Amino acid sequence: MKKTFLFIFLTQMSFLIAQTSTNSSGNGTYTNTSSWTSPKDLTGTANIVNGHTITIPNNINQVYSNKINFTGTGKLVLEGSLSKWVPATNLNSSPPIESFNNAANWSASSVWVNSSYGTGFYTPWIDSNQGWSAGSALNYTDYLQYDLKSPRWIQGIVCQGRVDSPQWVTSAKVEVSTDNVNWTTAAANLTMNSDQSTKVYKNFDNVMFGRYVRVTPTAVYGHPSMRLGILLRDNVFKSCKEIITNFPNATSGIYVIDPDGTGASPSTNCYCDMTTDGGGWTLVLNYLHLANTNPALVVKTNALPLQGSTTLGTDESASASTWGHASNSYLNSFTFSELRFYGKTSLHVRVIHFKTSHSNTINYFKTGTGSMTGIATTGNYTTLTGHTANLPGSSGSYFTNQGNISMTEFPMYLGATYHWGIHGLGSRWEVDDYPNNYAYSTFHQIWIR
Repeated sequence: MKKTFLFIFLTQMSFLIAQTSTNSSGNGTYTNTSSWTSPKDLTGTANIVNGHTITIPNNINQVYSNKINFTGTGKLVLEGSLSKWVPATNLNSSPPIESFNNAANWSASSVWVNSSYGTGFYTPWIDSNQGWSAGSALNYTDYLQYDLKSPRWIQGIVCQGRVDSPQWVTSAKVEVSTDNVNWTTAAANLTMNSDQSTKVYKNFDNVMFGRYVRVTPTAVYGHPSMRLGILLRDNVFKSCKEIITNFPNATSGIYVIDPDGTGASPSTNCYCDMTTDGGGWTLVLNYLHLANTNPALVVKTNALPLQGSTTLGTDESASASTWGHASNSYLNSFTFSELRFYGKTSLHVRVIHFKTSHSNTINYFKTGTGSMTGIATTGNYTTLTGHTANLPGSSGSYFTNQGNISMTEFPMYLGATYHWGIHGLGSRWEVDDYPNNYAYSTFHQIWIR
């Protein structure tokens, strides 16, 4: 069964209207002239005022609030079978779990013997090989904290004890915050584990809206030690674009998406650029290559590469998470209308940075059949900040029908002059140049939106 990690919110429609508050707490007043703000989920009451009809389109799926009040002739219309109202406190019987092994997601008031993240007593994620252990015996102040990176609807936690020693948390105070400053208690004394390994799933009395979850042990067996995950109420978004549409303040970083929703493709970690050209870019190709090395490419069939370093001269070829690109079939499971190319090299100072909606290019990368022919035509691409390269405008030739290496095997070039090549012809790493070798450090990325 897929693990999904984000949740669905109402998207903006031109005939739909709106919540007057800018957050998801409290009440909202709906009129057909207001503009919809984000997020669009209410813990309180949705008020539909006299004379206004609020239409929930079929593709919206659902709108959350605890209560809907109608004034006079105010009406709510559900357009189709997928469109529905759900109480904001409604719990998911099979909630998605988030518990990333990623240092940026975790913090703790203390750690036993000051273990660094990912080692020893600071391996806090679910099913890790040990767990988190507080820096001292139970003192009612030590805590483990998780950052979801953007506010979401949280319905509980899942917890385990320490793997290699009989230590676990039997009860804890759990708090939720949107800003890491102001905290709301979700559970004052939540009953948790009774052994080292069993995953215990604990729902809150009410769904909470927040970004940070803090767990402070109040009773323990042996020592304050645990492994932790967050139970989310709703399902994953399909792309970084969907995330930033619903969370305009979302920052660049690692998220979980599911490209085809309930389809065959699994959920996956991805890197989202939430800044460039309005944000919402999902990374699908990432190669940071060191000069005088010629590592093999990695074709990912059900996962995406993450962004690591962006510094030329860094060798990331040994990284299973940051080195590689999506296969044709996997890329085809995503819905997107734009591609963004980025490339630089130690050979010269020119930078490739442009976006395109060119249908030939998109179809080529999705299928492996065809080519980028036509990309050089004015209007088929838009240069972005920092672009100083000759490609794609100088492109005169295009490799065709390259299958899973369509994005890497010279999809555009000007013969013996300017090339985009990543391990091209088995050894060539080129960014708007023609070194015909692997002597220079290079950095290639492709994003979708």
